[in-house]
Amino acid sequence: MKQATTILIFITLLTTLLTMNACSFNKVAPHSATSKSQPKSTINNSTAVIDLKKLSSLDSIAPKLAKHRTVFVGEIHTAYSDHLNQLAVIQKMHQHWQQNTSIGLEMVQQPFQSYLDDYIEGKINEREMLIGIEWYDRWVYDFRLYRPIFDYARKNQIPLLALNVPKELTRRITKVGIKGLSPKERKQLPAKINRSNKAYIKRISSVFAQHRSTRSKAVDKFIDAQLAWDEGMAYAAARYLKKHPQKRMVIIAGGGHVISGEGIPNRLDRMIGSKSVIVLNNISDALKASQGDYLLDSPAQKLPLIGRIGIGMKNNHSGVNISMVSPHGAAKKAGIKKGDIILSLDHSLDLDLNKKKISNTVDVRLFMEKTKPDDMINITLKRNNKIFTKQLKLGGKPKSRFSIHR
Repeated sequence: MKQATTILIFITLLTTLLTMNACSFNKVAPHSATSKSQPKSTINNSTAVIDLKKLSSLDSIAPKLAKHRTVFVGEIHTAYSDHLNQLAVIQKMHQHWQQNTSIGLEMVQQPFQSYLDDYIEGKINEREMLIGIEWYDRWVYDFRLYRPIFDYARKNQIPLLALNVPKELTRRITKVGIKGLSPKERKQLPAKINRSNKAYIKRISSVFAQHRSTRSKAVDKFIDAQLAWDEGMAYAAARYLKKHPQKRMVIIAGGGHVISGEGIPNRLDRMIGSKSVIVLNNISDALKASQGDYLLDSPAQKLPLIGRIGIGMKNNHSGVNISMVSPHGAAKKAGIKKGDIILSLDHSLDLDLNKKKISNTVDVRLFMEKTKPDDMINITLKRNNKIFTKQLKLGGKPKSRFSIHR
């Protein structure tokens, strides 16, 4: 797997926007288009310039990163290139930090830490870990994006830390605010939640305004949820680092939790008395140099497409229940219905061989990883106490980024 290591290093703090595309250069109108009615073209002296012939490699800055106790690497959750870059940083830090390396994960919620521990120690396999941390119910995104990081951590016995607060708690806060939590719920958050960063509050408020009502109470609760989210993740990292003073940590999280240090980094720095380094990842829109310390820039890489059945799934006492059938998917064409229970899947035309028994939605997703669009598979189902098998031709590109495994 090719890992991207080209890095644009910010040498000085730039206060102006850098637009990362070919259309961002100053435009000067040709003489033939100039007239008295048009403003005279002038050079914008505030435009920042990056000398592409002086780009540095990850190897060259790794020693600088390694001097910090905590290294943040942001991501767009669905960008495979971002996760490969995160892996590259983790590998370099592991070379410097050796057994003192740890990895903090936004992707896993704190109550499920024991499953990460058991996975690293080899007590459970990947399937059991994914079921235990409820990956596809709580994080949703295709695990293939993150598998190289998990594999590397397990192979090298690097602790994985669940940083995120339970989604039940953040959902509750969006309804009642932090002050509306019960004493039991409130204990799941740090005692003190810092609200002093006005730029952070302004940014969160603007995000809310783009998607929801502008009612002040709703905005306040949304801000409360974001504060709980970021402060909670910082607190989880700080708690581990204080308990293990020799440890250092690479923290991988969405870019919104990382930029400008406003989300997790500054809060963690305050808690442990150190200074984090922030690595931004493949940002194509305008950004300020003050939002990070380094910028990773690499070619886009995508996961191969896998086949799609065209269903939604839920775990219940009976097994894996089909909760939705896409109106134009393979399942619909094969006559599969909502409420059917999946018993097994297989690639073979011989229904007695190579069957994958299904007891959890994770089983379906892991099976589908080995398929590609237009593959023929058999799916054995139960409906009204009757067992039957359908053969279907898998669909292709998903309409939703969340459904590539279904």
